[in-house]
Amino acid sequence: MQSESNAIAGRIGDNIRERRERKLFPLDELARRADLAEHTLWRFERGTMMPTVLNLVHLADALECRPGDLLDGVSTALGEEPTSGA
Repeated sequence: MQSESNAIAGRIGDNIRERRERKLFPLDELARRADLAEHTLWRFERGTMMPTVLNLVHLADALECRPGDLLDGVSTALGEEPTSGA
């Protein structure tokens, strides 16, 4: 169970960091826009802390994406095949 949580947190963190870098936001700027402590965002991006649903909503708003976009690849991180949207 712990390794699943680590895999999920890591995948979400990668998604957050990749989107932040595409927007060219420094860490402190995204933290401010999402109303998070910079250290908290740092921990999310490194996969050492799991964001809450509310955190994901705030981050998605700041990154101009859907909260679900920050979950891309989570099933793959667990070793499952991604499902099609059909």
